[in-house]
Amino acid sequence: MKTQKSRPKSVRRGGISPQTAARLALLAAQAEEDDLNCQGVHELLDQFAECAARGGDPAALLPLVQRHLGACPGCREEYEALLRILGPA
Repeated sequence: MKTQKSRPKSVRRGGISPQTAARLALLAAQAEEDDLNCQGVHELLDQFAECAARGGDPAALLPLVQRHLGACPGCREEYEALLRILGPA
């Protein structure tokens, strides 16, 4: 019998909650004014990694996070660690 991995409360099967989506949209709108710093990326990194683990396109959803990960080795390392924890979808 397979055990099902526990999902964070903000994540539902097949996507994210409406509250999380609204929060992401607000953060993305605010972030379009400036590039994200490490703190801003850390606030979005779990959603970014969960989207990637589900086979989605996180770069399309959060392009500024993608851009920051390309330039920041520390945040990229954190992202890769989250992907290892989440494992394959």
